[in-house]
Order: sequence, then C-alpha cells, then structure tokens
Amino acid sequence: MRVRISTTIDGERLEAARLRSGRRDSELFDLALIALLDTLDQEDELRAIEAQPYDRDPDLVLAVPQTFDERYDGAIPESVRLLAEERRAARLRQP
Repeated sequence: MRVRISTTIDGERLEAARLRSGRRDSELFDLALIALLDTLDQEDELRAIEAQPYDRDPDLVLAVPQTFDERYDGAIPESVRLLAEERRAARLRQP
C-alpha cells in the first residue's frame, strides 16, 4: 500500500541523498523507513537481552563439568600436521 505524505525535511540532506544515490524521493523515504525500523528492532532486541540475559537462562546455558581437562599432550598426527602445512602454504599464496 502506498500513501502520499507531505512534510518538511532537511533540504541539504535530501539533496545530498538525491545526488549520491540517484534515487527518487519515494525510494529515499522507503529506504529511510526501512533503516529506521531495522534500528528500532535492534534496540528492542538489545533491551530484551538486557532484561533477560542469555547467560542467566538455564535452558540456554550449557553446563560444562569443571573436571574436564581440555589440554592435549599427545603427539600431533602426521595427517593433521600435513593438512596444517598445506593450509598455511595456501594462505601465503593468496594475494
């Protein structure tokens, strides 16, 4: 649904947007409204996270046993070492 609006806005910003984008005024207003709604959605989400942080929700936090030792003291398998060398060489070849 399209509606007609009549309002007064900052003329310099409108002219700059017209020149830089090459878009019609209606397109500029549509894009501005989309950006505003996206910003408002983000602000709503941040407020919701502040009110109910993920790390305090027992259904979202995974319990990790405190006795689990992540260290690995064994030898690095040859296939893993060769793969790491191949990937390192490929990264060095990239521009």
